[in-house]
Amino acid sequence: MKKILYSVFAIAMAAFTFTSCEDVPAPYDDPNDNPIDKPAVIEPAGDGTKDNPFNVAATIAEAEKLASGEESVENFYMKGIVTNITENYDGGYGNATFYISDDEDGSNSFYIYRTYYFGNKKYDGSGDIIEYGDTVVVYGKLTNYNGTLETAQNSSYLISINGVEGGQGGDTPTPGDPQGDGTLANPYNCAGVIQYINTLPSGENSPEDVYIKGIVSSIKENFDETGTFGNATYYISDDGSQNNEFYIYRSLYLDNKAYTSGEVLHVGDEVIVCGKVTNFMGNTPETVTNQSYLYSLNSKGGQGGDDDQPGTSGEGLATVTKSGTTITMVDPDITTTGSTVTCDLSQYTSSQPTEATTVTMSDGTTITFAQEDGRNAPMFYELTKGVRMYALNSMTIAAGKKIAKVVLQCDSQGSNLYVGNDQLYTAIDGNTWKLVNDWSSNSGGTQLRIQTITITYAE
Repeated sequence: MKKILYSVFAIAMAAFTFTSCEDVPAPYDDPNDNPIDKPAVIEPAGDGTKDNPFNVAATIAEAEKLASGEESVENFYMKGIVTNITENYDGGYGNATFYISDDEDGSNSFYIYRTYYFGNKKYDGSGDIIEYGDTVVVYGKLTNYNGTLETAQNSSYLISINGVEGGQGGDTPTPGDPQGDGTLANPYNCAGVIQYINTLPSGENSPEDVYIKGIVSSIKENFDETGTFGNATYYISDDGSQNNEFYIYRSLYLDNKAYTSGEVLHVGDEVIVCGKVTNFMGNTPETVTNQSYLYSLNSKGGQGGDDDQPGTSGEGLATVTKSGTTITMVDPDITTTGSTVTCDLSQYTSSQPTEATTVTMSDGTTITFAQEDGRNAPMFYELTKGVRMYALNSMTIAAGKKIAKVVLQCDSQGSNLYVGNDQLYTAIDGNTWKLVNDWSSNSGGTQLRIQTITITYAE
């Protein structure tokens, strides 16, 4: 009996003890008390200047303002901790690709893509390279590359590692004073032409040609790198640095002609460019595709720049006009015309879309469609009774004799006219015409949906 009483007493004491302990605070932090660790939210900070760089959160917020394929007009300073390195400066290309974050956990990473070394130069093996955990400041342009927010390729460079600056080019950029009136006697500087462009409606071309003077600061595509197009795309600035640049987009060579041979551009060259300008998409001041040309290169010019009325179409380009669903392209140098031939592209369509390649007209002239730098290849569609050409797709017409005019009849749906982008152009090389549905990105824009092609030959 005593054993039973002792057992009951022991159980009661244990229950009392455990119940009492519930109200006693633990003498130390329990690691299991907060099983879900939520990362701290880091707010955007900084204004993108050297004295107050963007943090990574602010860099991401700024880049999110860009449309897919768009590049920022301005350069920004951005600061963060290196959390992942894809390729360091000693990888052989002289640039580096890595991620930065506001903390070492990398919870809000931003992609620094192919950024140059100190002084906006390629790494030559003589300096320190980045390491995990380094705090860096990078300066350059941002882009939204098909949904990936990053620095624009080779358009940024390293300012400092762990607070230590190196090389040249780290001074805080100050906007240049607008100068010039756009004439040959007094060309715009970069700030001046941007100020002028900001007075234009979004996407509209300037009514007149203007002259712009500057120093080549970076080159995207040189004259000898565009094949039959013979144009160049590059940036100029007032001092040759990558601060306060102006975008020279697909500009022709000296004499307002497509490049075939001669001197090409180099960073540091002094140039004067003549042509029409636009505020593309309302946020990118630039020259209009193939409606500007190199008037002088290091004070050496050609014969094509008329001081009072500089040309805009130039030898080697067709004059392109659009009216409703009709596109008319004319060789400005041909005045007499002869026979015509028409190709109905609906005959190449089927119940399933198929990729468009080459078709042959009744007289032997060939029409070749190509994807070029576009994201999608041209396709034959039964629904639209012809071919669909997307951004940057091309169509090449190769004939046995000179072509005077080409007329395209295109598709429409409601108020949508599928006549391609405003940047569409056609280059003429002998008996070959090459149309490009030009666009600043490899996607987006307006499709070119051609149903029939009528060619008029020179007499």
